Amino acid sequence: MQHPSIPATTAPSQERAPVVETSNGKVRGTVQQGAYVFKGLRYADSTAGLNRFMPPVAPKKWAGIQDAVTWGASAPQLLTALTTDPFFSWYAEIQDVNEDCLFLNLFSSGLGDSKRPVMVWIHGGGWRECAGTAPGFNGAALAQRQDVVVITINHRLNAFGFLQLDGSDDRFADSGNAGMLDIVMALKWVRENVAAFGGDTDNVTLFGESGGASKIAALLAMPAAKGLFHKAILQSSGGGLRLASQEDAARMAGNLASAMGHSVLKGEELQKLPMEALLTGLKSNPGMFRSVIDGRNFDADPFYPTGPALSAHVPIMVGTTHTETTYHLRFGPDFSQLQFPDVKRRLSRFFMTDDLRTQAIIEAYRAAYPDHEPCEILTMVTTDFMFKRTASRIACLQSVSATAPVYAYVFDRETPVEGGRFHSPHTSEIPFIFGTTAVAEAHVGSGSDIQPMTELMMASWASFARHGDPNNATLPLWKPFKDNDRQTMVL
Repeated sequence: MQHPSIPATTAPSQERAPVVETSNGKVRGTVQQGAYVFKGLRYADSTAGLNRFMPPVAPKKWAGIQDAVTWGASAPQLLTALTTDPFFSWYAEIQDVNEDCLFLNLFSSGLGDSKRPVMVWIHGGGWRECAGTAPGFNGAALAQRQDVVVITINHRLNAFGFLQLDGSDDRFADSGNAGMLDIVMALKWVRENVAAFGGDTDNVTLFGESGGASKIAALLAMPAAKGLFHKAILQSSGGGLRLASQEDAARMAGNLASAMGHSVLKGEELQKLPMEALLTGLKSNPGMFRSVIDGRNFDADPFYPTGPALSAHVPIMVGTTHTETTYHLRFGPDFSQLQFPDVKRRLSRFFMTDDLRTQAIIEAYRAAYPDHEPCEILTMVTTDFMFKRTASRIACLQSVSATAPVYAYVFDRETPVEGGRFHSPHTSEIPFIFGTTAVAEAHVGSGSDIQPMTELMMASWASFARHGDPNNATLPLWKPFKDNDRQTMVL
């Protein structure tokens, strides 16, 4: 029986090679899982050579038909153990890295015959790693079951996308935000082309997690992105309130210069280096390159001290998982054996504060969670500080200043893997939204709750994309967030 929250759709025909004409030329896709799938659609030219650190350049038009059946390259980045560990790889697996990386992937339940909501996914990985092609981000199931168009994108990362170069050369004035300009270029491609793939140009929703959500927060305050999207979902943003200052950006550039044996980083010189030389420099460079307040693309932080007036009309959904940092604390071999003195030492380092203040924090959390073990107290403190605090602040500021509604949530489905010790870790909501729990089984586990949880998450995200309101038949009434009562849906 058709679930009442999921629109009835007509499955694509078994035509194996659908062809669509874009603004750059014709492309040929495939049919997978009942959806039309187009992989590796180019939205901008290569960023190598003289295009390195520069704003993206429109691609050249082509004659004939190009196949869109394989993923495009991932943005240059350092490889990590996350790409092969099954707990993470569904999220962190990438393709071969290359500076020719500005591609997007499109999944649709129909071509050119309807105005479907468009959902554009911006992947996480901080501002430095991962890609839109990870197995857990395959949009075919979400597109087919919810009758939407799903798009995932790649964009420049780390120093390739967010290195503020020496200000004496105006040609590189946008280098600190090149990765954000990539996303803007991708959204312009969506505006120009998505109707041919069955999407509604006037109903585009951004959704992203972790670093992807932080980039969406920045886009809400970026004049160049105004009008290119109409709704936004921010999932587990740890750094969405503020961007890098000029001082932050200069310090990061100086650290990289030292790592590479330079006194100062000159754009023209760096453009001549092989990609591998920059990646080698990044290996010994602490910190994270991120979007910068440059006086050109950004004049201020997106959510500090107020919400962005630029996006007061944009409905927003914002939330976290309940125990975000169990994802990160998994790396500690003694995680489950921690005692409260261990927790105090860790938190004193984390907060850079004295033992007395740290102990007061621990005692407050022990009073709130009297049955929690020491490791669980550590999880709650760090999750609140790194993630829930940001989500709550964004919701509060937006609800006070915006004319559009704000919806808040906490994802509290607990994974049974490894005895349930991870509870509801960072990223754990994503496979339910995309319908990719099978490839993420090492993270989310299996069981009778997988299907109903998938239906709930898919329907809620798609309903918000469709109407600007996540309410649907799988949920009780989800009220908008207001600063005076802070209504939050526990999923």
